[in-house]
Amino acid sequence: MAKERIITGIDVGSTKVSTIIVSVTETKSSVIGVSGNVESRGINKGNIVDIDDAVESISSSLERAERMAGVSVSSAFVTVNGSNIRTLNSHGVVAVSQQAGAEITQDDIARVTEAARAVTLPTNREIIHVIPRDFIVDGQEGIKDPVGMAGIRLEVETNIIHHSSTSIRNLVKCISQVGVEVEDLIYTGLASAESVLTNTEKELGSVLIDIGGGTTSIIAFTEGSPVYASTLPIGGKYITSDLAIGLRARLEDAEKIKLRLSSEHESFMTLNPKNKKDELNIAEFGLETESIPKNMLYRIVEPRLEEIFRLVQLDLHKAGLSTELPAGAIITGGAAATAGIERIAKNELRMPVRIGKPYGLTGLIDEIEGPAFAATVGAIIYGKNKMESMGGSFFDLPSSAKSGFLGQILTRIKKFLP
Repeated sequence: MAKERIITGIDVGSTKVSTIIVSVTETKSSVIGVSGNVESRGINKGNIVDIDDAVESISSSLERAERMAGVSVSSAFVTVNGSNIRTLNSHGVVAVSQQAGAEITQDDIARVTEAARAVTLPTNREIIHVIPRDFIVDGQEGIKDPVGMAGIRLEVETNIIHHSSTSIRNLVKCISQVGVEVEDLIYTGLASAESVLTNTEKELGSVLIDIGGGTTSIIAFTEGSPVYASTLPIGGKYITSDLAIGLRARLEDAEKIKLRLSSEHESFMTLNPKNKKDELNIAEFGLETESIPKNMLYRIVEPRLEEIFRLVQLDLHKAGLSTELPAGAIITGGAAATAGIERIAKNELRMPVRIGKPYGLTGLIDEIEGPAFAATVGAIIYGKNKMESMGGSFFDLPSSAKSGFLGQILTRIKKFLP
């Protein structure tokens, strides 16, 4: 009988909390429990603003997934986001251990990655990820995996993603209060990239844009590795607010109208206001009119989308990446389904654009096939890859194996918990 592991991913977003429970064997990763759309309360722009409300939302999402899966979750991989996300590139150098006949081992990789972690950050910042980009062995550059190679001097170029310590502690506290231990924290943009981007896109150079309810996560890749990450404090909720103001409707009704417009989306250039097919029926919402021309709704929606992508373009320009991404932009997240978003993104970013949907899991995936669940699916894939690289579940490893940067961040976080 194939050995089975249970991996859980929790995406704590500004508008929804989603949980996926997956049974992992050597041959497949099958979804056995899912809770896709629990309203997120106590969370604003990716940050916890009310502990009790956030715990209630997370607990509700987790319980639904557990009931479906028929298992009790004790640990999970959890996404982390917020406008305090920052990134920097760092360099590490070590002498290769002589114990293996001057061959580079996994222990050498761990030591040089730890050396790259030694950067000066403010006391209120916490490192989430130290991601190796390229290794250099005795001056030879461009090495992706130096294990087994002969050498004396090992160097690494890494990308470090860090976040506010307060935001991290609050998130970990919320997860702990529902009886779940945090196996690892994953930046939302990186999680979405795990489930959406292809290896070719990462290698050629691309940017993933995850537009959630309250934030837009950005992560850029070149030569197969992330080089820049950022989060903007703007998302799909602003589009909903614009519709609510423009139509004099409740926010709940404006959200439904936005979703209906997106599901019935046609190319804006083919719309004909004189054609009744180009009007959206909104009679059920009790507004001043029973139907409204779609092009009028587009005139409300489009300026906000243009603003989001202008801010993304400005962010990439500041990072010196606006001309370094030939594979273009991949848009995902809940707002990726907004009508007209692909066309507007092409105009503003001036690069190829596609809508990214998550892949990589089997089983009960009907509810999680859309872009809104890219981060949750990505958290599972990230966790699975992490477990495989460490030879098993992280918390089942001996203490000596937890001395790397993952163990250190979790140890520091837990010191602040009651």
